This record gives sequence, C-alpha cells and structure tokens, in this order.
Amino acid sequence: MNTHSLKKWVLPVIGSGILIILVMWQMGLFYFGKIKPGRTPAQPDSPQGRFVPVEQVDLPETYRAAGTVTSRTHIDISPRIVARILEITVRAGDRVTNGTLLLRLDDADLRAAAQEAAERVKAARAALSAAEEKVRQAQAAYDLASVEAQRMRQLLGSGAISQQALDTAESRERQTRALLAQAEQGRLAALADVHAAEQAARQAQALLSYATIFSPSDAVVAERLADPGDLASPGKVLLRLFDPSRLMLEVPIRESLVQRLKIGDHVPFHVAALGKTFLGDIREIVPAVDPGSRTFKVKICIGEAPGLVPGMFGTLELPLGTRRVLLITETAVSRAGQLEFVIQKCNGTVQRTLVRTIPAGNGKREVVSGLTAGAYVRIKD
Repeated sequence: MNTHSLKKWVLPVIGSGILIILVMWQMGLFYFGKIKPGRTPAQPDSPQGRFVPVEQVDLPETYRAAGTVTSRTHIDISPRIVARILEITVRAGDRVTNGTLLLRLDDADLRAAAQEAAERVKAARAALSAAEEKVRQAQAAYDLASVEAQRMRQLLGSGAISQQALDTAESRERQTRALLAQAEQGRLAALADVHAAEQAARQAQALLSYATIFSPSDAVVAERLADPGDLASPGKVLLRLFDPSRLMLEVPIRESLVQRLKIGDHVPFHVAALGKTFLGDIREIVPAVDPGSRTFKVKICIGEAPGLVPGMFGTLELPLGTRRVLLITETAVSRAGQLEFVIQKCNGTVQRTLVRTIPAGNGKREVVSGLTAGAYVRIKD
C-alpha cells in the first residue's frame, strides 16, 4: 500500500475520532475509567443549589379507559311515504317537546285521496239508507200479505171464500217474503260497502297524517340531514334526536378488570372537552368480550349534564390501589437533547447521574430509573 492510499483512509478515521471525543467531552460523557451504570463523572463547574432527598411516596394507581358519550334514547326521524319536503321547523341543537311539529311533506295528492274517500263514505251511507227503506217497505208488504192469507184461511173454513182465493193470498205472502229477504240482502251489502268506504277513508287519513311529522318525546335535535325541497322516502333519515336526560358513557374495560366492577357502582370519568369530571352509575356490563381488544363494554349512566352531548370522549378513572414511587422536583432535572440527568451527592462526592422521568404533577416528576431511595439531588434555587 502506497503513502497516498494510506492517507486516503487514515486521515478521515482520525478526524472522526477527534470529533467523537470532542462531543463526548462537551456532554460530560468522556471519562478515563469505569463508569457505574446510571452515573456519569462529576463536572468541575455546576450551577449553585442545595441538595434535597429523593421522596419515596405511595401514589394512587388509576386505570384509565377512553369511551364515548351517547344517549340511551336515539330517535331517527324517517318518513313513511314518498313526498317532497315543504318545511322543516327545527335545526341541530334545538330542544323540542313531545308533539312539537318537526316537518311537513307535500300532501296535495294525499289530501285529494282523503277527500275522495270521504265522498265515497257519504255515497255508501246514502245507499245504505235507501236499502234500509226498501227493507221497511218489503216488511210492510209482507206483514200485509201474511195477515191477508191468515184471514183467507179462516174464511175458507166457514165456506165464505173459494180455495182459489186462499191460494192467491198465500202466493202473495210467499212473494212478499222473498222480496223482504232480497231487501235484507241488499241492506247487508250496502252496510258492507259503508264499512269498506270508512276503512278506506281511515287509511287515507292515516296516509295524510304521515305528511306531518311530530316529535315523539322531549329531545334535542342532534342532526338535520335534509332541507325543504328534498325528496323524502321511507328509510331515509331526515332528523336525528336524542334524549339529553338519558346520557351515558360507553367505555371498553380490559377483561382482567371486569371483576372489579358491578352493577350500581359509582365511578368517575373526565371529559377533557369540558374540563369536568362526572360521576355515573354502572347500569350494564355487556357479557361478551371483544376478540380484537379483549375488552368488555361497560355502560355508565349519568342522566342530564350541562354541556355534555353525544359523541364527546370521556376517560373513565378506575382506582386500582397504590404504588410506591420516587419523586423529585422538576427543577432538579436538566436536559441535554433527549437525555435527562440530575446532580447527585453520593458518599460525599457530587456526580452527574443519567435518569429517566415522567410527569407526576404539581411540579414533581416520577423517577423511572437512575436513582434509588435515600439519594440526594441538587435543586435550583
């Protein structure tokens, strides 16, 4: 290997080594000797402060699971007929009471059909009246013929009339009886026509009533999915309502914790969007495990809560007991990039110690690794 080739690969290696040494020296990681795990050598110059012991406390352990706020009463307003929408009286967010008019559909054809059905009822009733009059006339004729035939039978016994006269009277009696039966059949047919016409009229009125839709209960309009002029048809949702007094949180709970819960328990959950914590009652634990997440669905009822609406996220806070942790003040932790370290006093010497912490609230951080109970760390005054 010649001198030119040697310089070509040796010089970059030397330069990279010098650069690494300078970086390690700057970060305080360069130390000629063995470094104990979790510690780095002390720095000659460090900010002033005082040393305080690492706190060892028992913190409450809480299981948190995110769920969705919903209502036990959801109402989808869908028409029963095909018609053009004329008017929608509500918008999303409006409160409605039972019987409030929500929307009207074009009912011109239905109104005409209902009027026609009403006219048919009138005609059928008039025909029934005429049939009943025929029955009365046939009954009168039959009664007269029956009396006449009875009188002829009495006169025949005394020899005052002939047999032919009696036969004529009895024939007239039979004829009037047949006419009475025919009139009665006509009356029954007319009565059936009246019933059919009235049934058709009721159906026409029912169809006409479908053109006007009212709220079935006290509720809040969650969503408006149509506007005047749109074509409404059965199965097409026009409005969505929910009952604000029957709100609940549906939250998945891992299967290992479901034994801790029972129907009737009071549990808190937090809604970040409102910055509030609510207290609800467990009303239902669905007895089936989701095979994907291995969780049970728990339904927590809360009733009506100001500002809370379906679709919001809530975080269930389930206490699990306590756990022992190490806490240090936030000001005791220094950072270099993604590294965290503290200044620790150990056996009379001051050392920089690498740690890993997580927020613990109230200006404290929980030590995950790097320190032990009884250690002293420096905080900034």
